[in-house]
Amino acid sequence: MKIVLSKKMVFFNVFFKTLGFFAAFILVFIIFNIIVFLITDNTRNDFIFKEGDKNSNNIIALVNLNGPIVNNINGILKNNIFSFIDPKELKTNIDQLLKIEPKILVVKINSPGGTVSATHELEIIFKNFKKNSQTKIYFITEEILASGAYWVATSGDKIYANYGSIIGSIGVSGPSWYYYNNPVSISSGLFGETITTENGIEIYNQNSGKSKDLFNPFRKPTEKEIVHLQSMVDEIYTKFVNNVSKKRNIETSFIKNEIGALIYTSEQAKNNYLIDDILNYDDLIKVIITENNFKNYKIIQNKNKINFFQKYLSSYIDNNFNKIVCKNLISNFVTIMPGYFNSC
Repeated sequence: MKIVLSKKMVFFNVFFKTLGFFAAFILVFIIFNIIVFLITDNTRNDFIFKEGDKNSNNIIALVNLNGPIVNNINGILKNNIFSFIDPKELKTNIDQLLKIEPKILVVKINSPGGTVSATHELEIIFKNFKKNSQTKIYFITEEILASGAYWVATSGDKIYANYGSIIGSIGVSGPSWYYYNNPVSISSGLFGETITTENGIEIYNQNSGKSKDLFNPFRKPTEKEIVHLQSMVDEIYTKFVNNVSKKRNIETSFIKNEIGALIYTSEQAKNNYLIDDILNYDDLIKVIITENNFKNYKIIQNKNKINFFQKYLSSYIDNNFNKIVCKNLISNFVTIMPGYFNSC
């Protein structure tokens, strides 16, 4: 018996066969990239040729740093898929530069700051590099160089900013202590967390040690706790101010009383001695070539090896990444521009 298929049945038959083929192809492609992702050394950042004379010994190295300065939490944020600055990733670049021995290191940085621990670690990496090499370090920002990022930039020989950049915010913030006065209920919804505070609810905590439940939102901080937390912030702030004073040759009293923790335009920052000049990246390269009498030069830059799977994965965990970084910042002592927390 001969079976005759209708045009519609033939269409769906071809359609589903084609769909199955593409689905299988995509699955194999993803599995292949997962295997490559697992067996490849993803922490390596190689420097590649950018411009100039490839045979020149007058090497200018360019390192790009973008985002808040945080330590790579549990190693889950790899290869700067997202915009954040991890000291350990930078250390990989710097170790390679010690072997390359460039004449100049240009650090193009755009950052609102970060945690105190990560900021200090980043500063030490640059200081050690200067100690163990003859390389001059120039920092330049095209958008923002605030708080901890500015702290790090003082480890260089010079600081430059593009016109319109935001510079400053020389200050330190500690974790905020929110106190819920007699809360009835706490709920999370579409518009965030909601707390009702009437009549009160009972909260039970198990702690040993005085002030072990520091930042407990269901009790008021004691006067002693407030004084202690402020002393911690003041200690870090004093070090920050002294560091800027020493590196930029500015009196500490002027930093505290005049500059403060305000943010400034590039023009205002120059007038307050926070930067050396207002230049864009291309003009800075011209200045470097002129000042060092380079007849020829070679620019190399750090390039991250990010495979397809990492890019694919990043589109799905971007929101979770932001939550991780924000939680890390909010729960630590930070040198970061306060406005950054609005995005958290």
